[in-house]
Amino acid sequence: MEFTEVIAKRRSIRKYKPDPIPEEKMQKLYNALRLAPSGANRQNYSFIFVMDEEKRKRIATEAGHQGFLAEAPVLMIAVCDPGDEFNVAIAVDHMILSATDEGLGTCWVGWFEREPVKKILGIPESKVAVIMVPIGFPDENPDPRPRKPLDQLIMIDSFRS
Repeated sequence: MEFTEVIAKRRSIRKYKPDPIPEEKMQKLYNALRLAPSGANRQNYSFIFVMDEEKRKRIATEAGHQGFLAEAPVLMIAVCDPGDEFNVAIAVDHMILSATDEGLGTCWVGWFEREPVKKILGIPESKVAVIMVPIGFPDENPDPRPRKPLDQLIMIDSFRS
């Protein structure tokens, strides 16, 4: 897929097929995370890929309160030190676009209860669970969401209201 096509095709997917994701596709997602830029090249994050169905169900029930989190065959949790969330966001976006290119669906989830996730996955108290991303083959094909026109988003040389 052309890069602009990948960007245009990306959707938030909340319905997944139960099919497992081939290892070669997972390796491409891992590599997208690894290649993402980070401030001062610190790469100060880590990513937990939850493939165990019981753990995914616990996370969906106790932390996410959203059933689709357990429906996907993989649930990725991004972890970092407090204050390093921007670096994580860049890496996760790289992974999400890579997943789209591989024919996989994802959904960026930022609203969830962090403490249950930390407990279930053994994340140290000093770290923050920042983002959850279910990953799998889509079982839906949502239409594109409306986007603002460029003249409402882009400003040259100064802010205008």
